[in-house]
Amino acid sequence: MEIKNIAIVTGAGNGMGKDFAKILDELGFDEIWAIAYHEESLNDLKSQMKTKTICFALDLSVMENIDIISDKLKSENINVKWLVNAAGFGKFDFYENIKLETSLNMIDLNCKAIVKLTDVCLPFMKEGARIVDFSSVAAFQPVPYGTMYGATKAFILSYSRALNYELKKRKISITCICPFWTKTKFFDRAVNPKNKVVKKYIVMYDSEKVVKKAYKDAVKRKKLSIYGFVSNLQVFLTKLLPASLVARVWLAQQKLNKPSKIKK
Repeated sequence: MEIKNIAIVTGAGNGMGKDFAKILDELGFDEIWAIAYHEESLNDLKSQMKTKTICFALDLSVMENIDIISDKLKSENINVKWLVNAAGFGKFDFYENIKLETSLNMIDLNCKAIVKLTDVCLPFMKEGARIVDFSSVAAFQPVPYGTMYGATKAFILSYSRALNYELKKRKISITCICPFWTKTKFFDRAVNPKNKVVKKYIVMYDSEKVVKKAYKDAVKRKKLSIYGFVSNLQVFLTKLLPASLVARVWLAQQKLNKPSKIKK
């Protein structure tokens, strides 16, 4: 059976996942496997691709759905050359306003799905393969009122950094992408329009530019990819300043030093 060289991209229906899929479309893969929650967004991506694109409309927060990818990999002679873990979501609100179910779902999608999909794909990855994990600048600091989001992104950063060392013997690299505020549909779900706790975005980057740098950094097998002066400055400062001060600065930016009575 002929070997198929493929790339797998999660969160491929929109935003940075979609932009990454478009870059990979130029690399001459036999197939690109695009995974996203909404079938309509996947069909839109497929219509724009030159490479044969296999679409999987799956909720990756449901671990059993990742078995569908596993079964597909086992049924063919596959070489996974790129795995891009871009699926994820965040919520910014008072902790009491975010349902426990939502917080746990965030852990499932942002953390557990990356771990399981990486575990599923690694047996089908050879020397030279690349993994790209999407974290966030939020991974480097406490994020009050984005508590669970920041925590999941910190997990991704630590997981990616450590596993990258373990995979060196197989000559497989992991690049962890840490974007700052980037213009995507992320905010449609992250921000509660009736109770906005995030009021100030000190910068808003273009998704295509962030992803273009991320791709170049992954090609160079860099451990981290951080786009933009403001992003790099913020990460640098979080390494120098106490976490308590960083958190207070964040609260002051968003005018949350003295939050009003929590809305139930």
